[in-house]
Amino acid sequence: MPIAPQKPHFTLGSPSGRSFIQMRASKRSLLNISSGLVAIAVFAFVATWGVKKLVAKPDGSIGTVYDLPSGTWGELNAQPVLIEAPNSLLSPNFRLGDSRWYFAANSGTEVDALLRAAGLTPAQTALLLPALQPVTGRSGLMAVTPPPQLIRELTPEVRSALYDKLALIPENFAQVEPFRITEIHLDDWLDSETLPPELIAQVNSLMWRRGSSLLFSDYNTLADSLDSPAVKLELLRQLTRKASLVVKLRVPDSGDVEPLVAYWGTGGRAEKVRPILSSLARSGGGELDISNLLPIFARQRLYRYPDALPGTDLGPGCHWTAFNFFTQGAPDDTLHAPEGVEKVLSDKFVPATGEPRFGDIILLTLPDGDSIHSAVYIADGIVYTKNGPSLATPYVFSTMQDMLAFYPSSENIRLTYYRRAGT
Repeated sequence: MPIAPQKPHFTLGSPSGRSFIQMRASKRSLLNISSGLVAIAVFAFVATWGVKKLVAKPDGSIGTVYDLPSGTWGELNAQPVLIEAPNSLLSPNFRLGDSRWYFAANSGTEVDALLRAAGLTPAQTALLLPALQPVTGRSGLMAVTPPPQLIRELTPEVRSALYDKLALIPENFAQVEPFRITEIHLDDWLDSETLPPELIAQVNSLMWRRGSSLLFSDYNTLADSLDSPAVKLELLRQLTRKASLVVKLRVPDSGDVEPLVAYWGTGGRAEKVRPILSSLARSGGGELDISNLLPIFARQRLYRYPDALPGTDLGPGCHWTAFNFFTQGAPDDTLHAPEGVEKVLSDKFVPATGEPRFGDIILLTLPDGDSIHSAVYIADGIVYTKNGPSLATPYVFSTMQDMLAFYPSSENIRLTYYRRAGT
């Protein structure tokens, strides 16, 4: 018996001459089509996932939110942000230090040895030594104003070695209190849409490194080459950007919040934090910005830039910020002076034992006993800190790693923890 010819899988014609579309698909054809579509979908998903993995920013970058390990503090996540100074603090006449380099030395020979140890060439040191002068009224201190061309031609390695040493001398304000950014935030620091790309390139060429930290001390040299006050202001505004963290606590749905109250309410503050934690838990749980759990002194200042101290162009420093953390009412202004810090530390604090906890003071000390920085422990390596007295330095949350990156790597810094007595 003759076999009838199979109808085509796809045809545009019809016996009547009318236009129509006719399809016929076998089970095998349908299976092949379905398998092909699934394969395409899988390939598209994998390709998209792969591209996202390649271009995704690492945790800690601007634009990311990442989870912190859970602990007695609960479950936290952190979102890095860049904070910039308000316009009221900016001026086209701003100067970072007095443009001089100061050396702890009694002769040009000692300075020459230091410069050569940092990597300067004989020709470069020859530009400096003839202009080197003792500082009036300061025995053992000499200074020189480096030529702009010399500053620009220093290699990053030489600049880092030299400036790391200069930063140990308080008179070198530009090296002690430079503009700072961590490497992970560099691409978000300066905006090529509002600043000339060649100006950003000049900033990058003048930066020096301390671990993962990148620092910029030669603002005066660069600003002196700019004719536009508007460009100076925009550059200064962006240079003041400082990294901080927005940290949020996950409060469980109708769960027991007393462990959280015990951690965040330390030092007799349980009744200050329990209402917000318990009310959020009763409302189904959710995320709470931990700024709501800080004592009033810290909460009022977090993410903000300081006002200048009377009669100065500096703001409060790290010790005043850290030791006033739990203060209610007027802050203790004796903490602006080293002797005030020593008295408060001996009278009101004891060495902390066990794991650090909310409110502990972290003291960074040099081998000679000088305390160069203090901060307040928050949770899981997050600290509340003000990194120096500069008006361009806000009160921020920081990771311990980022905070330590701003301090001299050439020194053996010791970390000690202190806790308020009786807590």
